[in-house]
Amino acid sequence: MASSGRIGQYRILHSEKKLSKHLLETELFSKASLFTFLEKYKAIVIKPAFGRGEICISTEHNHYKIFSMAKLTVLMNKEDLYQHLVRHELTEKHHIIQPGKSQSCFLKSPFQYFVTVHRKLPSAEWLYVSKTEKIRSVTGKYFYMYFFKKIESIAILAAERLGESFPECNTIVIEIAYDLKGGIWIQDTVLHFPKSKWSQFNTLNINSTLSSFLPNTDLFSKVTLSHFLQKYNDVIIKPCVGQEGRGILKVTSDNQLTYAIYVGRKKILKANFEETYHFIEEQLLPRKYYIVQQTLPLASIDGCPLDVRVIVQTYDSTWHVTGKIVKVAAQDFFVTNIAQKLLSLEEAIRDANILNKNKETLESEMEATCITAACQLEANLPGKNIIGFDIGFTPQGDIWIIEGNYHPNLSMFYRLEDRDMYMNILRAKRMRGISISD
Repeated sequence: MASSGRIGQYRILHSEKKLSKHLLETELFSKASLFTFLEKYKAIVIKPAFGRGEICISTEHNHYKIFSMAKLTVLMNKEDLYQHLVRHELTEKHHIIQPGKSQSCFLKSPFQYFVTVHRKLPSAEWLYVSKTEKIRSVTGKYFYMYFFKKIESIAILAAERLGESFPECNTIVIEIAYDLKGGIWIQDTVLHFPKSKWSQFNTLNINSTLSSFLPNTDLFSKVTLSHFLQKYNDVIIKPCVGQEGRGILKVTSDNQLTYAIYVGRKKILKANFEETYHFIEEQLLPRKYYIVQQTLPLASIDGCPLDVRVIVQTYDSTWHVTGKIVKVAAQDFFVTNIAQKLLSLEEAIRDANILNKNKETLESEMEATCITAACQLEANLPGKNIIGFDIGFTPQGDIWIIEGNYHPNLSMFYRLEDRDMYMNILRAKRMRGISISD
């Protein structure tokens, strides 16, 4: 079994001759590899074998400048540099080392994009689905279109090789750098397994029936944060892998003059976009991959937003809706994971600021949407028999799929005074067990 870490992915890609010339030289970090790379390159980058984060080192006038977590350290010799790195900077068990992005001889004037490729099934073809600009560049956009076919073919070939070793992964992000001379390099590859929100979004978004129910979503970058704030003035930032609302932020802008970052009940004010982005990137999101979404105008009760947890389960080879419960966010919270109360759908529709209060219409559309979404996700989740969807609806009665949870918390149903739905969920689990044993 191949390692899903960076060095394992690099070795898989390097074995393909058509890709090897597009790869940055990559080695496991060690004292010897550090000294070798410092001799060969004016700048190097050290990354953890798994996950996000990087340390940039440049050589100037026989000094070594280390940029890490918005902090600059200057050292005089290689031995001190190595000791500083292992004692103070390298927090993971294994790291890799690569040429740096700014001053290496073959990365002049680079433009950078995250290219996402996706397949419906492990047996299906990989398809280019989107590009995410990492650093804004009008020139870069022009040249991206010029090199589009070549970049697309490189990304798909890389996904094909990685997909052979990781059949359970159907979404891969390829970080591509290219320059004015036509040089194209794969700087990084990130496997998004089914539990990733980015994988889930792409799986649902390729279904035209479901795409209109999804909030606008992209990978988090400086460019996408700026674009979403300009378009919506109010955005949500979520970790690709996370549960129970941990790590979720909200950012709002007032005509791009002032910015507010919300973390739980805490509100942090920033004077401009640059300060906002750097605070988020360096202080709050240093180790994980994130997505950015438009904030949905959810219906509310007494000013507190609400959404519906819909449980869908499979038995008799069919998905069924077995439970629905409304979560009302606590005062001053923007997510419902910290709920002040739990209501039935009927109670919520009665008390919320919803213009269309036809319970039957809302419930019917919500159930049909969740069944379709469960069927769409099922191909990526063999053996999965329960999904908890968080469904939002607006004051106008419009339905939104916020996300699907593959290990939904069922205790909230037990907390309702009427436990019929909780018992219904348990019966569905037992029916699933009977059908398997038969």
